[in-house]
Amino acid sequence: MGGLLRALLPEGRCRLCGLPSRAPLCSACQCERPARWRCPRCALALHGPVAACGACALRLPCFAGTLAWSDYAAPWDRLVAQCKFGDDAALARWLGRLLGQCLRAERPGWGPARCVLPVPLGPARLRQRGYNQAWELARGLAAELGWPCDCRLLQRRREGPAQSALAGQRRAANVRGAFAAAPLPRGARVLLVDDVMTSGNTAEHAARALLRAGAGDVRVAVLLRTPAPGPGGPGC
Repeated sequence: MGGLLRALLPEGRCRLCGLPSRAPLCSACQCERPARWRCPRCALALHGPVAACGACALRLPCFAGTLAWSDYAAPWDRLVAQCKFGDDAALARWLGRLLGQCLRAERPGWGPARCVLPVPLGPARLRQRGYNQAWELARGLAAELGWPCDCRLLQRRREGPAQSALAGQRRAANVRGAFAAAPLPRGARVLLVDDVMTSGNTAEHAARALLRAGAGDVRVAVLLRTPAPGPGGPGC
């Protein structure tokens, strides 16, 4: 393991603070993620413990719960940029293991999952990028927990603009009907993995496809969760 980490980070410095570290993130940065309450359904950061955020209380998503390692905010957003655009699949796998450790500690009742699945990229974007960062996160998480992992059971059958380029109702329309799942064992528990959750629309429509395919329980694990835009902002 030490040799692998040195290969991942030959300069021996933390990716965030730059201090000496044998791992991609030093121990201090691993512990400094916002320790806030989150909506158990969509992982939105909250000011206190509640059963659900306002948006989820009005309309529950079809996935049963969401775990987020931290917020999509500085400096953590740099990690996603390095994974997605920095051609750093190895970092994504290491962060997937970190997410798996978080799941084991904070959601012990979630396992074991029948299968860990990444949110898929469409063929054109996959060719352009060369790899799917969600798949690398899923591989790391599955390896950490010893759960099976598969990138073929959920596919994106329709491509559209990147969700990050859209806002509001266009996000929902962009992923409506975009996913198809292979038949799953009836009632199977599935864990869906992605790098960032913003509106929750991608997870919602991917989970719907998995439930139609036979899954009995779909939960979501994301590295980062976008905070609400401000007081009174939407939940997910």
